Amino acid sequence: MSLLDNRMAAVVGAGISGMVAASELAKMGFEVHVYESGRGVGGRMSTRRGEAPDGTKVQFDLGAQYFTASTSRFQAILEEWEKAGVVAPWEGRFGCIEAADFVTKGVIAVKPLPEERRWVGIPTMNAVCKHLAGTKGVQVYPSTRVVGFDHFREGESEEGTWKWGVETRPAGNPEAPVVTRGDYDVVVVTDKAVASERNLKLHGEPMPIESAGVPEITRTMQKCSQRSCFALMVVMSEPIETEFDSFQVQNHSMIAYMARNSSKPGRPAGKDQWLVHSTGAYAENFIAGNLTPKDTTEHAARLKIVAEEMFVAFSELMVAQLQVQGVLPPDSEDDDSPPQTLPQPLMMNAHRWGSAYPLCAVAVDEKFLCDTKAGFFACGDYCVPPNSTPYGYVEAATISAVHTAMRANQWSTME
Repeated sequence: MSLLDNRMAAVVGAGISGMVAASELAKMGFEVHVYESGRGVGGRMSTRRGEAPDGTKVQFDLGAQYFTASTSRFQAILEEWEKAGVVAPWEGRFGCIEAADFVTKGVIAVKPLPEERRWVGIPTMNAVCKHLAGTKGVQVYPSTRVVGFDHFREGESEEGTWKWGVETRPAGNPEAPVVTRGDYDVVVVTDKAVASERNLKLHGEPMPIESAGVPEITRTMQKCSQRSCFALMVVMSEPIETEFDSFQVQNHSMIAYMARNSSKPGRPAGKDQWLVHSTGAYAENFIAGNLTPKDTTEHAARLKIVAEEMFVAFSELMVAQLQVQGVLPPDSEDDDSPPQTLPQPLMMNAHRWGSAYPLCAVAVDEKFLCDTKAGFFACGDYCVPPNSTPYGYVEAATISAVHTAMRANQWSTME
């Protein structure tokens, strides 16, 4: 039997890094199982679909709003995705708002951003991950939370090959018995939650990676902290008459980015749909000391507060920039009339990203982490510095995953 026969790989996390790694490994001949705690693939490229109260179909890209390419390798990958019909350029109008200061929330400048090709998944941002999940040899296990790893020798002989088992529970059911799956040759971890102490706070369990016996990888993953973020989804009753579809926001205490999701290719036409990202400082201050488990009443109540606070800030910023553009008149200083605001939205909801953006890159040269004695690998956007913040993270995650798959394939053939 060839060394290349019957090789198996486990990938933890079905975001862009996990799905690229899984697809590349499958093309190299591995049978690949992907474990994802969420309901589907996508991670921070996920999309939420729904219906407004008036029956309008809506959808929002909750995480990455677009991505860019700065390397020839990623450009080649983008061309493959474009041929597959899962990405397209976003021909929107991109601007930058410079807020006056944190207190007044006014706007002192609105300017266009430099021309650059910006890509989005079509018809949804997670279309790329869904496409990669269709690679022959890849099987995704959604709603499955990894709680530990088991490294064992196959067979009873001391000459037996070392294998990995992945210990799992159904997501949302902490009382379910642990199930160990697979006889894996290599493990690729792309979800940093396996090395997070939040497991103890949310689930009363130790970090899953502790059981893998890879302390150097664990320490390195924990070195890179993550920035939290809230995403506000807004469906407006009337279009916002701004000349831009996307805004980077500078010097604001709550809002970091705003995008008209309905202007992207392949999105539902009709109502104005905006996605707003908070600053990391606002998210971390709100979460501090009160990390609520998802899918609980308390979590929903906290998100309702976030949505209301963020919409007020979104309305103030949008009105201020419309005044700077001359679309709206300035507020009167001669009477007691209230400041202008946007109409109340048809719908607004918030989503919490506990780990939205990495604050460092821990494997600049190698582009991944590995324990070559054990066949345990870790990769993601926290390994490779992005070409631009925050729109280069998709490229960083992809490049990290490609290098990881190549090294895992090499390692398995050497063993």
